[in-house]
Amino acid sequence: MTKLLEALILIVAICLGLTWLAVPDAQADEPQTIAQNLRDEFACPGMHAEWLDEKTVQCLKEKPM
Repeated sequence: MTKLLEALILIVAICLGLTWLAVPDAQADEPQTIAQNLRDEFACPGMHAEWLDEKTVQCLKEKPM
């Protein structure tokens, strides 16, 4: 019974770790909220929005991959 409990705890810990790595907050240079995504898309449709300050945005063309 103890081995089963330890295995379940390990599986849950691995799943939580993978979930933490998959969230946008853990990735660099990604907007933090849905509101920021919408703001960027509105300010620079089809482009990458680089915010210089609260009111100034620079639209950059995204390079095709």
